[in-house]
Amino acid sequence: MEPKGGLQAVYQLTEVVKGEPTITDYQVNVARDIHPDLQKLFKDLRSIVCRVFGLTSFLTITDGKELGLTDAKKEIARKYAEGLLQKIDVRGLSWSGSDENAGIVITSVYETPNGLKTCINTPRIKVAQSSFGFEEELEEIADAIKEEVYEFLFNGKQAQLSLFGEQQENDNKESGE
Repeated sequence: MEPKGGLQAVYQLTEVVKGEPTITDYQVNVARDIHPDLQKLFKDLRSIVCRVFGLTSFLTITDGKELGLTDAKKEIARKYAEGLLQKIDVRGLSWSGSDENAGIVITSVYETPNGLKTCINTPRIKVAQSSFGFEEELEEIADAIKEEVYEFLFNGKQAQLSLFGEQQENDNKESGE
């Protein structure tokens, strides 16, 4: 996903030509805005990035009974964690390997408390293992992203027109303009 909208995709296509498999590499840059469904999936990855780096691990402690925190104080901790999520902008995924060795790296931009931005990459997370405990969730989101990117690139699924734009277009059609 591009920071100002659009999408960059790098992928391989395997075709069988005269009985021989041929792999073709593609790199596509599309400037049009992506569909909100795809944007939401990238936002869903923010919590995984937080968990990889332990940014929200304090919630395990604050939600437990050991500290005896009131519900109001637990809510403060949850709001703080939500603020951390907002400081992560997931920009991309990179898949590599296959079968038991399939892994994903998530690329993000993190805004530090003083407003500086830095690129962070998760380590390669093997989805067939349970190192972090959220690999299945990651794989589901990543598969949904693949589907959405396919729909965007090959079936024209993109951001919707604004309600005003749609209404204006419909009004023009009805009036014969």
